[in-house]
Amino acid sequence: LASMYNGVVLDEGRDALQDTNDRSLANMQRGGSYSVIPRVPGGEITPEQLIQMGETAEKYGLYTKITGGQRIDLFGAAKHHLPEIWEELGSVGLESGHAYAKALRTVKSCVGSTWCRYGVQDSVGFAIRVENRYKGVRSPHKMKSAVSGCVRECAEAQSKDFGMIATEHGYNLYLGGNGGVNPVHAQLFATDIDEDTVLKYLDRYLMYYILTADRLERTAPWQAKLPGGKNGGGPIEHLKEVIIEDSLGICDELDRRMQYLVDTYHDEWAEVVKNPERRKKFQQFTNTDENQSREETIEFIEQRDQKRPTNWLPDGTAQTNWKPDETDVFARSEKSWVAVGKTSDFAPNVGSAILYGESQLAVFNNAKRGEWYVTQNMCPHKQAFVLSQGILGDAEDVAKVACPLHKKQFGLADGQQLDGDLSLITFPVKIEGDDVLVELPSEVEVNAILGTSGLRVQSGCVDITGSDLEKDILKGVQNVTSPVTVV
Repeated sequence: LASMYNGVVLDEGRDALQDTNDRSLANMQRGGSYSVIPRVPGGEITPEQLIQMGETAEKYGLYTKITGGQRIDLFGAAKHHLPEIWEELGSVGLESGHAYAKALRTVKSCVGSTWCRYGVQDSVGFAIRVENRYKGVRSPHKMKSAVSGCVRECAEAQSKDFGMIATEHGYNLYLGGNGGVNPVHAQLFATDIDEDTVLKYLDRYLMYYILTADRLERTAPWQAKLPGGKNGGGPIEHLKEVIIEDSLGICDELDRRMQYLVDTYHDEWAEVVKNPERRKKFQQFTNTDENQSREETIEFIEQRDQKRPTNWLPDGTAQTNWKPDETDVFARSEKSWVAVGKTSDFAPNVGSAILYGESQLAVFNNAKRGEWYVTQNMCPHKQAFVLSQGILGDAEDVAKVACPLHKKQFGLADGQQLDGDLSLITFPVKIEGDDVLVELPSEVEVNAILGTSGLRVQSGCVDITGSDLEKDILKGVQNVTSPVTVV
């Protein structure tokens, strides 16, 4: 539907229909931070844009790396920093690269006739034209493209969903290739055609794909399943008949639908930056403007003069598969009903994080079922504070959330893992008028079990002598005569 209507995916409850990455307009990385990937059409970038990316990366402590698609990836951004980061990048004309979406990713290019002595066409200019035409077009799966300036094929166009190779007379157009787990060589569709004809054929090819492919189906397997041509040729002959000869009588519709998507393009991050209501969706906690830094939940270490999150340990070792000491760890605690916000503060059919002391909790407004749930926000698998950003659903009438990192599934009512033996701590919740109330023990007790300082993923032992954490621990301990070290 996003491929047909092209509305802002975060508006009118549509964000609840999206995967975690689409909902955040960024890809979640290890530890729960996000990557930022601006679009660099054709791989061409200005010095001003490079400088701004460097300054932004330095300001927010982001790890930078050149991607395989000729653009620059900035890793390690906290979700609540994303609007600020994109505001800075947008100031020099950088737009969303849609690395998080099932959409066009990149159109690679070699330098072509502009610089290369072998180039026969301006491959960079054409790549920029192609990318700017199809940027933002959502599709059944990601799409990649490339333009090579001569038969030496430096841009690897024949390994893309659609690729163009320059000739003395125009371009050869290839369709239905991809890399990945099952590489497929693209098939030659047309030869020696000019740029406008390439775009006309691509408009029809991509819209035919969008309208007929299954969800999460790349162009290569979709193309392989198409019927053969009337004269005994394979699927590529069928495509020639549909796209060039208009054998199905749908070319006008395909043209019209694609032009609509082109005309309604919008930079999704620009739409967020300029709109206060959309920016609120990136607030870290619903009940407070206070933030917890990324370093408070996972240690960042230095590597080759850059910062990255420390390694996760193998499953079954320390800091993985977390379980409380008791099944009902707060059974003997004195509890009270705590107001954590208004019902309107919690978007329907998604999770929202709240901060209680130094503990992160997840509130789930399951409007589809008319139910509310509250759990810990930390996924016990890798101790990442991400459950509020997971996907809500149900399995055999059991309301559940799937962790966005490894899709571990937990029942929201009792916290039990549906596909394993882990569990979440859950808390009673009720609605009184417009108030959302959660029955909670004292902050000190909850912090002792779920506080981020005690659950922070780190690479080794930390001496907490003299810290507030040590004081909290020592409150319940007598006859301690030596410093305490917690692993």
